[in-house]
Amino acid sequence: MMEKLSKNRCSELANLKQKKYRQKQQLVVLEGQRLLSQMAEYGIQPLEIYSTEGSIVPKYSDIPHFQAEAFQLNRICESQHPPTLAGLYPLPQPREVDFETALYLDHVADPGNLGTIFRLAAAFSIAAILLSDESCEISSPKVIRAALGAVYQIPWRVIPAAELSRINARIIALDMDGSIKLPDYHPDHQKTIYVLGSEAHGISPEIQEMASATLRIPISNEMESLNVAITAGILCYHLYLH
Repeated sequence: MMEKLSKNRCSELANLKQKKYRQKQQLVVLEGQRLLSQMAEYGIQPLEIYSTEGSIVPKYSDIPHFQAEAFQLNRICESQHPPTLAGLYPLPQPREVDFETALYLDHVADPGNLGTIFRLAAAFSIAAILLSDESCEISSPKVIRAALGAVYQIPWRVIPAAELSRINARIIALDMDGSIKLPDYHPDHQKTIYVLGSEAHGISPEIQEMASATLRIPISNEMESLNVAITAGILCYHLYLH
């Protein structure tokens, strides 16, 4: 018979909704059939599984499985209306990788935007993502959910802006007033970091000075600027086609 999720264990898991506990325990609770299935596609198995009675659960071998009440899943999960399935996972970890094309995210603090950019990177073969230390926490469940688990797949690390110039790579910034229209830009095989800033803050002057070129996405005069995730999507698709 499946063991029931205890009150004490539920409280421990609920603490993981706070960053300080996630970082201390190096664990995060993720929710939903779609996300857990994608994690399995990446070869990442949960440490524990929690599901409500009668829910459809993927078959995991030798992984502890606990039956939970709906209110318990509501306590341990982030979304307002959590699904009937959740799992406990290790946090995504930074790692270095040699790359030809990488994105640098400068002060991208919105979890939805950050997660979406990771998902775009996976879809369009971006080799790595670098982040300023003001960017959102990668291990936030909101980021992981928006990324559909891609934060475990795409190599990433946090690099302060001051250290970006130490990487032996060309730096190109995306700017609404950039000198080169994106359709006119044809990437070569030179190691390149493309810098994206948040819509609120833009790219820091420090990084703008490092950039050897600036790209702009032509848009109608009806709109002043584009959301950073939309900008990333257009850029990644352009690089993928070229």
